[in-house]
Amino acid sequence: MDQSLIEILILAFVAGFVLFRLYTTLGKRTGAERPSQPQPAPVQGQMPREMPGAQPLSPQAASGPAGQGLMAIVRADPNFDVEHFVVGSRAAYEMIVNAFAKGDAATLRGLLTPRVYESYAAAITKRAEGDTVPELVRLKSAEIVEAALSGDTARVTVKFEAELAEGAHGVRDARERWTFERNVRASDPNWLLSRVQAA
Repeated sequence: MDQSLIEILILAFVAGFVLFRLYTTLGKRTGAERPSQPQPAPVQGQMPREMPGAQPLSPQAASGPAGQGLMAIVRADPNFDVEHFVVGSRAAYEMIVNAFAKGDAATLRGLLTPRVYESYAAAITKRAEGDTVPELVRLKSAEIVEAALSGDTARVTVKFEAELAEGAHGVRDARERWTFERNVRASDPNWLLSRVQAA
């Protein structure tokens, strides 16, 4: 066997080994890949529920002004996840403000407690033609400021800061505290808006 054939065989072996190592490394799933199927968006009219297997409260959340209330809610409902709740509350804020601006009472029904729904529906009914209705321009921030568990009812208050457009009046800053509630023993996973206050 001549020298050149031996060199070719060695190079072929090295190339095969390198390709094999690349395949075994690049072929592994690390958990950071995009899912093969797109995840469905939350059903309109519902605030997303906490994700199963939620993580414990972060030190920041536990030591904040709502820390004790949040820990009480986690003890009653281990699936409660603060970060997921904040994401869901932002989505609910946008849906509620937009639905109210459009006069969409059907969407509001699934997002509000009956008492708050009656108030919003009455305001929509009383609107005169051409009335200026605030429209969401940008939601700037959402922060949990209060939390409590009363019996089986969990209540979490979120402070929202947003920019709202009011027709010819231009854009104004809005600061409000919205309280969401949910029965932690109920099968219904949705949180409902139960109170709105100026912040």
